[in-house]
Amino acid sequence: MNNGLILLIEDEAALRKNIAEIIEHYGFRVMSASTGEEGIKLAEEFIPDIIISDIMLPGIDGFEMFGRVKQLPQLKRTAFIFLTAKSTRSDARAGMNMGADDYLTKPFTKEELINSVRTRFEKLSKLNEHQLENNELIDATSNNLSSLTKTEHKVLNEISEGRTTPQIAQKLFVSKKTIENHRVNISRKLDLSGPNSLIKFALRLKTRKPSRSPSDDTISSSSIQKK
Repeated sequence: MNNGLILLIEDEAALRKNIAEIIEHYGFRVMSASTGEEGIKLAEEFIPDIIISDIMLPGIDGFEMFGRVKQLPQLKRTAFIFLTAKSTRSDARAGMNMGADDYLTKPFTKEELINSVRTRFEKLSKLNEHQLENNELIDATSNNLSSLTKTEHKVLNEISEGRTTPQIAQKLFVSKKTIENHRVNISRKLDLSGPNSLIKFALRLKTRKPSRSPSDDTISSSSIQKK
């Protein structure tokens, strides 16, 4: 996934420049910031795929910046890599506990840097593919929702809420056998197969906003060696 966009936040100018050059050398786009505040503004405007940030920054530190970034809906899927000195390695672990994707301890090699970046992009690519498959399934199956009866829509809605067959039967004042028949009919009309396909579909449908509801190397401050 070359040409992906990376936001680098590092207050030491020489180090920031060297890291950016390496990232660009390997085919990725990069933009840089020297403070957390500047980084947040760039992240909001350009929506990077990955943010690489030092923990110790002037003004707001990397932790606070991470927290504020993750509160922005458009950046929830942006991967985050912390940079930390050996003396603050425990801080990196704290960052991972907050939900960061990876951390690099200075000095680190260019291979370590690029491997971490590539790993993040691979995961993002798989996530995007999975989301696309889910959307395609929803779009294809949603076309058949109009074939469901009013009661079947109600049953599908109850399934999306995580209720079991006995629970649905009790709520709708019918027998379990009746609900089982409805589930079979819904699966048939929606071309779903497999023991859990109907549940998966109902949950995916619920998490979307459909048009219609179913219920209606080393890198230190002094030098970086390039390949």
